[in-house]
Amino acid sequence: MPLTICIYEDSKFTNFLPLSQLRPAYTLRAGVVPFYMKCLHYFADADIVFACREQLARWLADTEKNHPVNIIKKRETDILFLNGRIRDYGDLPKLVGESRISTLYQNNGETVGILLKNDALRDMPEVATPLDYQQHLEKEGGNIPDFDTSATLYNYLWEMMGDIDREIRADIENLKDTLTGPHAAKVHDGVFWVAQDEVYLGNDVEIMPGAVIDASSGPIYIGGNCRIEPHAAIYGPAYIGPNSVVVAGKITACSIGHTCRVGGEVEHSIFQSYVNKYHAGFIGHSYVGSWVNFGAMTTNSDLKNNYSNIKVTLNGVSVDTGSNKVGSFIGDHTKFGIGTLLTTGINIGVCCNIFGGLLVSDREIAPFSWGTTGSFVPHDFRKALQTAEVVTRRRGYQMNNAEIALLQAVAESTTSDRGILKL
Repeated sequence: MPLTICIYEDSKFTNFLPLSQLRPAYTLRAGVVPFYMKCLHYFADADIVFACREQLARWLADTEKNHPVNIIKKRETDILFLNGRIRDYGDLPKLVGESRISTLYQNNGETVGILLKNDALRDMPEVATPLDYQQHLEKEGGNIPDFDTSATLYNYLWEMMGDIDREIRADIENLKDTLTGPHAAKVHDGVFWVAQDEVYLGNDVEIMPGAVIDASSGPIYIGGNCRIEPHAAIYGPAYIGPNSVVVAGKITACSIGHTCRVGGEVEHSIFQSYVNKYHAGFIGHSYVGSWVNFGAMTTNSDLKNNYSNIKVTLNGVSVDTGSNKVGSFIGDHTKFGIGTLLTTGINIGVCCNIFGGLLVSDREIAPFSWGTTGSFVPHDFRKALQTAEVVTRRRGYQMNNAEIALLQAVAESTTSDRGILKL
């Protein structure tokens, strides 16, 4: 039976703030592709639809035009509601493939997915919302049996950072058949290669003399139209997204999104897209949202002097990460003045403007904050939006009404969880 997969958000989306403030967690990534795309490796012919918070729907529909958002059209298919926090698929594909009845799949009491067989959906309308299906499931009550699965779920952002090595390796392995060799790549004399057979280049990549590309510890994929400048060193496993520039510095085990400018030292970190870290300074074990700008010498701590586990304050609650290597979590459109120093495990919201050249010792900084430690004030929305529009236009991007409305909702604290599924 053909399969439709509805990837949904649940109530734990707040565990992935600030990155989930403006996007569903399933559009994040630790490797080369967003998490939601991994399901196609296990369910190759499935149709994908998205269920998300209503306030994100317009943005997501504009961004992911090939997949319906918050609408499910009834077809002659089974429907798998798949938790967007899925980390490892385990035996779930096998269980779904063998199931002859509707089934709830759980791991440690949490719902990983729910398979609804086509013959159980006769009463559903031809076009329905994910919330309509939730109501259908509530009516079914205990009629759907539950089954344990070895599939696991993400609970926090730092788990994604911990998976960078594994995810880049897995994604490149899965993409190998499509990496048929670059066209019009320009590799200058004087590039230093290590394990070159584990390096994959997209079209129109340019690598300048004096660059070091070292894949001895894992594969490296450099996307189309990238430029790697002299004195840049990239150590795998690593992914550099299309249209990005790597300047002098050291990039180690990172997933860098499209249209970024990266220099200095970056280690075991994930950059979403349009991130500007052009100058010297260190960012390690961090997850950075889109349109973030790091002033020269901005540096974060990712290790405490006593090597103890790092705690992160999330939604006002201190959480032990279980790791002694955790850096920063930085929301979209946040800017840092020169010489900014970030304390270990700091959580910084959307559209902050932080400056002053001091150590920022706060554990959690609210969205739209302006200033530095001890003197933060609310950042006026109109001024923050004006800056965001200037920055995006510089990269040839025009913010749309959906993005602006979403930023305004964050600024006015009118965000809502309506649209998440409670399955």
